[in-house]
Amino acid sequence: MAFFDELGKKISNAGQAAIQKTQDLANIAKLNGSITDEEKRINNSYLEIGKLYASLHEGDFEADFEPMISAIKDAQGKIANFKKQIQEIKGLVECPNCGAEVSANVAFCSACGTPIPKPEPVVEEAVVANTCANCGAVLEDDARFCTACGTPVEKAPEEN
Repeated sequence: MAFFDELGKKISNAGQAAIQKTQDLANIAKLNGSITDEEKRINNSYLEIGKLYASLHEGDFEADFEPMISAIKDAQGKIANFKKQIQEIKGLVECPNCGAEVSANVAFCSACGTPIPKPEPVVEEAVVANTCANCGAVLEDDARFCTACGTPVEKAPEEN
């Protein structure tokens, strides 16, 4: 009988140890989640500090910040260009008064009533392709040799 009592105690202790390990793992996971939340809070604070610094020092930032601020300005320019392309695809223009997006073919802004200026039609000049005098292949503007036949490209004298 003592054997079974001893076996029961060992099984009970093993079960208690497994429960304790499970609780420990759950607590560790909870603490790791709390650490991640605090790291996100710190990163958001750094982000806000950076935004504030960049807005307060647009023209007088320290040299160490130049590459980062230049990258931000470059990205902002690209974003503005992408947004303009999206507007063109959608057939929209931005109201010069209130900034609302309105259809390109309306005369007045539906948000503020401001007249919407019509863009001047773009007249494209005929582009004459630079061609090889020997074989007639189209050449790059800065080509010194024809890539099709290897003939040296003669440049016309530039006008002043």
